[in-house]
Amino acid sequence: MGKEAIACFVTYTNTDIELKMIAAERNAKHGYQMSNKDKKNLAIEVCGSYSNEEIAKILSVSVRTVSDWTQNKRQSDEEKRNEDIFSEYLKGWNTQEAIAERYGITKQAVSKIIEKLSTNSNIAKSLQNFKPIIYSIWNTEKGDGVSHFGAFPIVFMENLIYYHTEPMDIVYDPFAGNGTTVDVCKAWQRRYYCSDRIVKAGREDDIKLWDIANGLPNDLQKPDFVFLDPPYWKQAEKMYSEDKECLGNMSLDDFYATLEKFLKELIGRKVKRIAIVIMPTQWKNDKKYEDHIFKLAKVFNGKYEIEMRRILPYSTQQYNAQMVEKAKEEKICLVTHRDLVVWRLL
Repeated sequence: MGKEAIACFVTYTNTDIELKMIAAERNAKHGYQMSNKDKKNLAIEVCGSYSNEEIAKILSVSVRTVSDWTQNKRQSDEEKRNEDIFSEYLKGWNTQEAIAERYGITKQAVSKIIEKLSTNSNIAKSLQNFKPIIYSIWNTEKGDGVSHFGAFPIVFMENLIYYHTEPMDIVYDPFAGNGTTVDVCKAWQRRYYCSDRIVKAGREDDIKLWDIANGLPNDLQKPDFVFLDPPYWKQAEKMYSEDKECLGNMSLDDFYATLEKFLKELIGRKVKRIAIVIMPTQWKNDKKYEDHIFKLAKVFNGKYEIEMRRILPYSTQQYNAQMVEKAKEEKICLVTHRDLVVWRLL
């Protein structure tokens, strides 16, 4: 049989969308015309990658037709992009300039998107069932389904944010743990900078890897509100890690020295409000009462004043029967609460 050489050329494409558009263009040149329904479906599929003019030329239709076909899709894509931009801005390490460069738009455009989406009506939708705790004893009969050691209930974080911050304030939490602060800030439209020396799997996008022993992060903008829920010294010994640099594994002197150094850096930045939640150490300190909150309070003298102090009783028993009997024998009053104090810059 005779063989006939047929001229051909090879085109390399980067995406399936590009391949579909090339196929549509070349098929049309060889007489194969797509139906209007197929053209519309393809136009909608590729409108995020091609301009209306480019689509109209390839599909041999008017720009007005393409505009009508893709209007809803482009609007939906723009809304999704704007939501993504707003979500990125809520991360306290991102600047408007950096976001503008990332999305290929102007800083002014980013500012308008943020202004549009940061409305009280949007916050209200997320918090329709929120009821503030009116009294200074913060108790909760049920947890949040979070079982890890030292968990801070969402309802408490919501109240902290409600009482001590405003929309778009930057909230800094260097002991982010399970991500409660992140979740509340997203719902309440507060910007957040959350970090920890060990980041929980699945939260890497919202929580940065950082150890306060290294001081404040370089990309931390001045926060409006700082929430500190550090490991409670010996109460947290080896609960988070075996690392000697972990606050729970330090000597008492090193524990205070590390926290006080960090607090002085925050005070030097003139942060508006700083909150600390911590339980006095007792049983694991040979039953000797160590009141951490009063020791740490000395750092604030003359520069901050106490805005509010709250008592957080534990909702579950912290001591077993043997401990209780021992306390009775030795006339020891057992600690069953955490202190939560908010300081305000003078």
